[in-house]
Amino acid sequence: MPLPAEGAGSSAGRLPRPRSSFVGREGELASARRLLEGTRLLTLTGPGGSGKTRLSIELAARGGVEFRDGVHFVALAAVTDPALVPALIAQSIGLQDARGQSLSLLEHVSNVLANRQVLLILDNFEQVLPAGEFVAELLGATTKLRVLVTSRSPLHVSGEQEFQVPPLLLPKPDSMVSASSLATCESVQLFAARASASVSGFTVTDENAGAIAGIVERLDGLPLAIELAATRIKVLPPEAILDRLADSLGLLVGGNRDVPDRQRTLRATIAWSHDLLSPAARRLLASCSVFRGGIALEHIEAVGAQALDLGVPVLEAVQELVDQSLLRPATSSLPAPRYAMLETVREYAVEQLSGLRQHEHVRHAHASVFWDLAKDLPRPPSSPDRAGLDRLDVEHDNFRAALDWYGETDPAMALRLANRLTGFWSVRGHFSEGRRRLASLLDAVAADDPERLDALNGAAWLATDQGDRAAAIGMLDESIERARAAHDAVREAAGLCCRGRAKLIIGDPTGGRAEIERALELQGAAGDDVGFAATLWLAGAAAMFDDDLRAATERLERCVELSATWRLPAVGARALQLLGVVRIELGDLAGATAALAKGVPAIVDLGDRFAIPVGFSALAGLAAKTGRPGAALKLAGAAAAYEEVNQTNRPQKIRAELDAWLAPARAHVGAAAQRLCEQGRQLSLGEALALGLDDTREDAWRIGPSPRLTRREREVAILVAEGRSNREVASLLFLSIRTVEVHVDHILTKLGFSNRTQLAAWAHSEGLVPRDK
Repeated sequence: MPLPAEGAGSSAGRLPRPRSSFVGREGELASARRLLEGTRLLTLTGPGGSGKTRLSIELAARGGVEFRDGVHFVALAAVTDPALVPALIAQSIGLQDARGQSLSLLEHVSNVLANRQVLLILDNFEQVLPAGEFVAELLGATTKLRVLVTSRSPLHVSGEQEFQVPPLLLPKPDSMVSASSLATCESVQLFAARASASVSGFTVTDENAGAIAGIVERLDGLPLAIELAATRIKVLPPEAILDRLADSLGLLVGGNRDVPDRQRTLRATIAWSHDLLSPAARRLLASCSVFRGGIALEHIEAVGAQALDLGVPVLEAVQELVDQSLLRPATSSLPAPRYAMLETVREYAVEQLSGLRQHEHVRHAHASVFWDLAKDLPRPPSSPDRAGLDRLDVEHDNFRAALDWYGETDPAMALRLANRLTGFWSVRGHFSEGRRRLASLLDAVAADDPERLDALNGAAWLATDQGDRAAAIGMLDESIERARAAHDAVREAAGLCCRGRAKLIIGDPTGGRAEIERALELQGAAGDDVGFAATLWLAGAAAMFDDDLRAATERLERCVELSATWRLPAVGARALQLLGVVRIELGDLAGATAALAKGVPAIVDLGDRFAIPVGFSALAGLAAKTGRPGAALKLAGAAAAYEEVNQTNRPQKIRAELDAWLAPARAHVGAAAQRLCEQGRQLSLGEALALGLDDTREDAWRIGPSPRLTRREREVAILVAEGRSNREVASLLFLSIRTVEVHVDHILTKLGFSNRTQLAAWAHSEGLVPRDK
């Protein structure tokens, strides 16, 4: 199966699309491309602002090296924990975190990438250099994967090829400076391109050529520094910009002696741009440094309202920062305006924030904004809807920053925030990170804090996702015991629900049903309507596992109804899928079709990877029962491949029912069954869903036609395989006997056969003729 799609709505792994044009660097592109053709690990190194990221994106976008299975971009600027890098790589290629303790994340990723032609771009690696060992191991475990790294420092691992990204070419010294002489100079081209974006119609002329040459020379050809200076063209002519650079940089390029000259120049350029800002914009720039992975306008405004007195509208200060290229408009799947800050600029802004007396208030306000965003999120077995999941995906780095701040200042709040993210972590595959977060906070709060019970349940839910039965059951035993001691019926029910699920999925399904039913009793008595609705899904699953189809139908139908009432889309979608399975078993194919037509697309839309193979299995069963054996076998292949890639495990009950559903289909198509399953393994997520929802009945000969034969040749082959003579074939198809003889000769030649017996055997194996003919 192709590499899985990212979680629905996610932008993880997509190659960024820069808004500005790419200028110059043709020589560097050619050199880097040649190096990438000859090595599997290429690291682009250079100081901040030297254009490493932009060069890597352009290198991938232009191609030159074949990456048949895609290019995946992993942004690491917002990450400081090397332990997160393996999971981020997995997510970038569309994988969930590894399930099962027998398979490490390295094995999980390398199994999927083993023979795939993929380019993995790891951007801003200097903050997570210890993760270089994982990169080296991943390359060692695969054969065709190539990795392109951007970093201020090399990884220093075996097989690495370093390419130092030089500054842009400067004007030739001692030459007559004119517009024509600078026309091919890369640094001048960049200045002109960015200046003309600020002032329409700006061009390099003989009159300003000398000043522009002086500017790019003063800035050492550093792309970021040139871009920052070019934005000043709106208020200053080139001559004035050069004068101010000469005055300010002469003072500012000092500082630490161990800082490279170009890095000091870049810092000085940022400082110069900063000093030209209004006081309000300076304070706002410092405040923006607390954000990670992007900044929504509404969140800047919220932080400003809580922690800053700008004296002007936030939007006015934001516009000033955008005008100076210190903030940049960013694309997002969300409709609200969003901005990005280059890491080099953010580092400078962090220093400015530390000098503000309100710096702790700003960090607290940032954490508070994201607490407000998360405080009403549902917890497992519920999860946010598609829009909520997408928003959490976009803001995940900001939630990480909030968790870090609360972890340092208020662990109890950190635990509360982590508890609210558990449903998101589960559906979108952040199992290990969620478990690590919760584990680190459990011992940091009081033993009698009720949120501690929620954390035990949440960590156990994530452990169950990964197949870690021992850890899950141990935490749930503690949770249930403490809830009973505190006479907290709601949390006791939550613990029982989680423990019942763990037993259903990873052992003792009968014991799991009893605990889930007890959870329903407690929730009903306590008036926990939302918890009751969610637990009904698991109660229906448990009844189905026990072959109690009547009870399963009642539980699941009630769950679908209550999920709509209490707005639990993920629970309702899972319940619909299982209801479809139960109705297939009961022979209610119309009812099964209705349930699956709603449930499976909803699951795919949510990106709920644990449930997707279950849905495809159900669609395969429905296809088998409604005269579509070819589709059934393809869907079975798609379900198996998706499960393997994502390391999920369909319940054994689903597997057994699928085998029973497919048995007649396998008998009908004969030896073609394996080929059809293999074809299904190659389907994309969207293709498999479309196939499953297409209720067109199949003609037997259409199950697996060979593309090598024409339509007429297939008709002839089918009749010959059925034992018809040339005369009978001619009569049935209204052809001459001679024409049939020619067709038969062509068919045998195309397929490499010498007789009609071989042709008949092939037609049966290809599924052109059912086995009973």
